[in-house]
Amino acid sequence: MRRWLLVLIPIVALGAATAAVVARGHEEPPTVEAAAEPTAAPTPPLIVVDVVGAIAHPGVVRLPAGSRVLDALLAAGGMTGEADLFALNKAAPLRDGMRIYVPRPGEAVPAGAVGSAAETKVNLNTATAGELDALPGVGPTTAAAIVRSRSVKPFASADELQTRGLVSPRVFADLRDLVTVR
Repeated sequence: MRRWLLVLIPIVALGAATAAVVARGHEEPPTVEAAAEPTAAPTPPLIVVDVVGAIAHPGVVRLPAGSRVLDALLAAGGMTGEADLFALNKAAPLRDGMRIYVPRPGEAVPAGAVGSAAETKVNLNTATAGELDALPGVGPTTAAAIVRSRSVKPFASADELQTRGLVSPRVFADLRDLVTVR
């Protein structure tokens, strides 16, 4: 019987080793997960501005939000040799719907265009509380009251600051030339 055991033990060991090798060959390959499709970065919103005057290609240009006057000028082909190079603040940020007028020397910028007197005024219907607070005689409380008032009904004229009881006649006299309604 000992002989039998001596023959049987190596056969069992060889069978176990063969089974281990075969089992290892049939193991499931490691799971590889496909990387998620890279999501495209969201495209920044576009703003549309009108560039006219002494410009190579006057017209409407579309630019990414956060663009500056210089970006609009370059998108419209640049200023012509007739342009007053110092009439515009080329670093000024743009807003959707703006008009940029590039004047010639001695020419006045039309009302409503970038650099015009009307453009530099604070718009009562769109100004932030911080912009309103920066006005003379307007503090945080009055600025908040102006914002609340326009949310109920937009201002039709700057005179409504006084008629709605938001500022005194003295403060309104100081503000009259600094505010606008568009």
